[in-house]
Amino acid sequence: MVHVLRSFVVVFVALSVLTLVAPAGAQTASECQPQITALRETTLSATFTGQNAAKDQAGLIGKLDSATTKQQQGKISDTVQVLTQFRDKVVTLQAQGKIDAGDAAVLIADADDAIICLEPPAA
Repeated sequence: MVHVLRSFVVVFVALSVLTLVAPAGAQTASECQPQITALRETTLSATFTGQNAAKDQAGLIGKLDSATTKQQQGKISDTVQVLTQFRDKVVTLQAQGKIDAGDAAVLIADADDAIICLEPPAA
């Protein structure tokens, strides 16, 4: 009886430790969707400038809507690709002075967080 109890405790402790040190990332897609939704809201409130400001903002919103659709279809690698394209477009708009630098920094960081949430951890 003592041996069985000791084995149970060892297994319990081992599982507890594994749970504590599990790497971030590769959560279920539905756990990551709130990050994409929040990124969309932040994009809607960001300050865009220039002749095509509304078009630039609409293009980014379209990418986020596409990411949501891909995520809902279970196409995680496609979702990551679209979020990467979103992030890269924000970087380009920032370099061109077409988006407020502070807003761009937040959008880039939030896009990176959503990508990390969806990607499997490195082995």
